[in-house]
Amino acid sequence: MREDLEGYPSYSINHLASLGQAAQARMLEPLGLSLLMVRALTVLYIEDGLTINEIALRSFAEQSTTSRTIEAMVNAGLLERRTPAGDQRRREVILTAAGRDKMLAVWPLIEGYRALLTAGIDAQDLVVCQRVLGAMIGNLQRGQG
Repeated sequence: MREDLEGYPSYSINHLASLGQAAQARMLEPLGLSLLMVRALTVLYIEDGLTINEIALRSFAEQSTTSRTIEAMVNAGLLERRTPAGDQRRREVILTAAGRDKMLAVWPLIEGYRALLTAGIDAQDLVVCQRVLGAMIGNLQRGQG
């Protein structure tokens, strides 16, 4: 029966995601960070000044969970909230200097995780894997439309 499941890409993808999230959680725990915190730091490092909903979408997390996580990060001094001058209704979240420092400090662990994940896999195979996963994501996004 398990062999049958392993023939389904969705099973393998979910298995990989589950193992990966657990490994990343163990890696981040000594730093007092969750995977969602690191995703938020990464997203804001790339594109600062997002709303909580935008962060949730880019972090693959529920809005309510993201909101609680952002609140904790604001309280820890890693993030700040602001209202941009051009839109008084928009509430953005931005990285503080401490948030940038934390992101840069955790980045070697993220790279170490990526190295573990891809160890022994040929670079061309990784390109094919990324292309196939991208196509699957596109299929699902079009199917939601």
